[in-house]
Order: sequence, then C-alpha cells, then structure tokens
Amino acid sequence: MSVVYRKQKIEGVTVPAIIHNGNYFLIQMGVYEDGTISCWDKCDLDDFIGFLKRGRVVACIPEGKELSINGLGSYKVTGADWKYDIEGYNQYIRDTVKSINPEMENIYKTTQREKDKWKKARVGFIPTAIPFKLKGQLGYDMAEGKSSYIFYRDGEEQLYITDITVYSDKTVRLGISGDREFSVEEIDGLFNNGTLAVAPRSEEKVIIEGIGELLLSKGSYCCKVSEKKKEIKELAIEMAGEKDAIDRCRQAHYLYLCEPTDWAKENLRKAYEAVPEHQRMFLGDMDSRDSDFRRILYNPDEKREV
Repeated sequence: MSVVYRKQKIEGVTVPAIIHNGNYFLIQMGVYEDGTISCWDKCDLDDFIGFLKRGRVVACIPEGKELSINGLGSYKVTGADWKYDIEGYNQYIRDTVKSINPEMENIYKTTQREKDKWKKARVGFIPTAIPFKLKGQLGYDMAEGKSSYIFYRDGEEQLYITDITVYSDKTVRLGISGDREFSVEEIDGLFNNGTLAVAPRSEEKVIIEGIGELLLSKGSYCCKVSEKKKEIKELAIEMAGEKDAIDRCRQAHYLYLCEPTDWAKENLRKAYEAVPEHQRMFLGDMDSRDSDFRRILYNPDEKREV
C-alpha cells in the first residue's frame, strides 16, 4: 500500500477584507464553495469568527490609522461608515458561501487531528486565490489571471476601490464592470481620462463594497500612475508565460555578478528601471529586497554582504 495524495480545484470568490497585522491591510480574501477562507491563514467557516474576535480580520479600523492597499499605497482613514460589526461581517461571509453553494453541502471542517498534525510539523497553509475565466462556451477550460486593486471613478464622480485582473490571454477585467473585458491599451486610456486612479483627490469618500464608505486621503506612500500602468503591462506579459520585468532584472543582476563590466551594469540599470517602483522590493528576498541592485547601481563602493 503506497502513500498518495490528490489535488482538487475548489472554486470561490474574493471579497474585500481588512487584515490587522501591526498595520491594516486591504486584501482580496478568498471565500470558497466548501467554506474554506483564506485570510493570510487557512480557516473553515466555523473558525472564521475566531479570527474576527481575535482581531486578525477586522470589520472596521480606527480613524486616523492608515489602510495599506496592495499595488497602490497607504491611505489615511479620516472618517468611515462601516457596513458591518463582527457578527454582521461573519454572517456576510456565510451568506457569500451560500451564494456559491446554495445547498451548503460538502462544507469543509478542520479536525483537531489535522490542526495537531500541521502544528507539529510547523506548517501553515494559505489557500491562494487564483482568478480565472472560462475560455469559451464548450468545455471547462480556464484562463488564469492575477489581480491587484485600483480606484475607479464612475460617471457620477463616485469613487470605488475595485479589483483589476489581467488574464493569460492579455485581457483585463475590472471587478466593478462584471464580465466586460478590456485590452491593456484600453486600460491605459481609462487612466488617461481619469476613470482609473491610484489615489483619491485630496480627501475623498471611497466605497469599498462589502466593507463600507471611507473618507480617505493620501498616506505615507502611494504609487505613481505611470508605475501602475507599467505594472499592468508587465502582468499581461507574465500571465502570457513570457519573462516579465522582474525576471529580466534578476537575469541582468546574475549576468553582472558573473562579469561586472560597464555593459552589464548599464544592462542592469535599464532592467531595474523597467520594474515598477512599488514592485522592486520583490527582486530579492524579504530581508534584502532590492538592496543589492541599488548598491551596484547607486553605491558601487559599498561591499556586497555574502
């Protein structure tokens, strides 16, 4: 008898959620049809209320605090009308599961044996949410995508935070626009006409569906429109299976370390500057980030730590 395992695709949706881990982070929280939830941890539907009561996931944040939004920046919350309290947000997640699994069957329940097993092995799991769309009418072929957040201004000048997803066929969808698809060039145009943005205009009311209406202003950092455009274009390259700017920069770094010539340094500079500024931290590991890239390009007299 052999020891085996299997893999299974479990479909779901993402909903906005706020993680409190020192700072406050807006995330796209995966909620799956089997009741599994991905909130920087893996939990089941019954355990989720514990994450809320412990303050790992929060239904609101104090005024004056900053909300970090992946791929955009940090924004100060100067006022808010929150949609839920703890119990209300827990029910919202349960209702979300029921909307995609009306029978509420095959709901996953984590056993104590399983918890003890992974605690002993010091292993944690995050069920990563992979966006997808169906490629056509026949079959069930998936085109996978990758998502980030963006500010969206409608025709009535109301500002929303919505997800933006780039798929492997280089099409783009905005969460607020449903199944409507855009090309990367059309997304560029939406930035140019002010429909898409990376920050509020000074202090402005922003709607985050499922969370509430927040009065936001710019915080300690914010990415540039030009860099966000660059990110979306590079996402399209990555999802199509080609080498994106981060891959090309890492390769240029390796070539420089192998042979540190003037040509290799200039090649590295071009590759580094092609990476969106807010993504350069991902060039190295969690500790080094892009420090060695900056050392080579801007502080060449510094010794490299090995």
